[in-house]
Amino acid sequence: MKICSWNINGLRSLRQPLRTVLEQLDCDIICFQETKVTRQALAEAYARIDGYHSFYSWSRLREGYSGVSIICKTSLAPIRAEEGLVGKLHTNLEDGLGGEYLSLEENDLLAIDREGRAIMTEHELEDGTSLVVINVYCPRVDRDKPERLTYKLNFYSALEQRARCFLERGCRVIIVGDFNVSHKPIDTCDPGDDLNYFNSSPSRLWFSKLISEDIFIDTFRYLHPDQREAYTCWETVSNARVNNYGVRIDYIICDGAVSKSHLVNCERRPDVESSDHCPVIAEFNFTFKDRSQAKPPSICTKFWSEFKGTQMNINQFIVKTKRIREDDIDSQDDKKQQIEEITTTNKQTNQLNEIIVEKSVTTQSKSLTKPSFKKVKSDQSSLLQHFKRSSQSKMAPLPSSSNDSIPKEPEVITLLNTETDEKPKKSVTSWNQIFRPPTPPPLCSGHKERCVIRQVKDTASVNWGRYFYVCSRANGASDNPQARCEHFQWKEIKKKTTSTN
Repeated sequence: MKICSWNINGLRSLRQPLRTVLEQLDCDIICFQETKVTRQALAEAYARIDGYHSFYSWSRLREGYSGVSIICKTSLAPIRAEEGLVGKLHTNLEDGLGGEYLSLEENDLLAIDREGRAIMTEHELEDGTSLVVINVYCPRVDRDKPERLTYKLNFYSALEQRARCFLERGCRVIIVGDFNVSHKPIDTCDPGDDLNYFNSSPSRLWFSKLISEDIFIDTFRYLHPDQREAYTCWETVSNARVNNYGVRIDYIICDGAVSKSHLVNCERRPDVESSDHCPVIAEFNFTFKDRSQAKPPSICTKFWSEFKGTQMNINQFIVKTKRIREDDIDSQDDKKQQIEEITTTNKQTNQLNEIIVEKSVTTQSKSLTKPSFKKVKSDQSSLLQHFKRSSQSKMAPLPSSSNDSIPKEPEVITLLNTETDEKPKKSVTSWNQIFRPPTPPPLCSGHKERCVIRQVKDTASVNWGRYFYVCSRANGASDNPQARCEHFQWKEIKKKTTSTN
């Protein structure tokens, strides 16, 4: 059995159809994070996939935010499935996975689940036990919102308590997802100079506690303890993926018994793009019961009323009505012949009407062509009008004493000089003053290449909104000569000068 964890940064960001993506990943259970869709916005192509069962959890607070899903092959249809971690979202008690919930106030419990950050499925194994898969998209800490750290720690605590309950019940447990924390200095491109400060992060302390005593195992580090630069997420603004300058925050974690007897492999797939994260795939040698013909839990998207296939759209309605009328006509020959005669007569009448309308439109257009040019009057003359005037002056009649019908050449030259000699010089000057070419970006100090312009987005900064120049190359390690240099330069703000003219 192969299981995949991937923060896709939005279902709509996938560069290929979902079915094609699933086939390319070639996994039995696929767990997506940050789907960014609600039930109302979920397309049928994501909800009904041949050969798969899909389960979604979405944010109840706003659209285009958070969201997770588990998609598994029909042969691995779960026996139970549940949204959230603390039981505040599932309505069918038969589908609930059971277990104890975190002891918090009601509002805190609701907050854990209503952002759509967790979904769980339970699968039946051949030996009679079950495997619980927990897919999570853990919260990110915002330094401008200290309450988010409390929320994140509550989420972690609920996740750990629920997972331990499954272990006590005799289930095997796999936790996958975006944990939004790089565990060790080896898991980040820039841990900083103060490692004590790095390791004292509340999120890292919790993660270290989770995988201590071999109760739970970080599968990748269990198999690759010393592999460096094994990142799963990169900053997109600085194009840091080019130089593999990122962090490892996506994990597949399993209980100790699974890792020792069933874990086969765990690898990253940085070659799979379309997101700022890459997939992480682990392989286990579990033997599942074949549930291809079994009915999946009720929260499976194929059971949603909008995807059951019982509703008719307007196209289906029109097609069915047309077929019924044709059958009725076939059964009554007399009516069919009458309808054909009426249809033929109507076609001839329509053709005659079209010919009459075309002739009338052509006649009207011819009669309106000349007056439309005569009515156009403007103080400003276009270049075409200027030459039309010149040609008219050439054809203007002369006094009777002249034998030539065309004015002398010097008169035309004088006319052109008086109208076009001095005015264009003034207009060119005025246009250049209005449309000045932009000042090119400066050259970076490291590579002598044109910089790119950026803007300060931090609203708490005193420089919020200001623009600055940085090196255009992708971000990378300081010892990488091909990476971005340290050039930084504020963009000068030019004050507008009032014209004295």
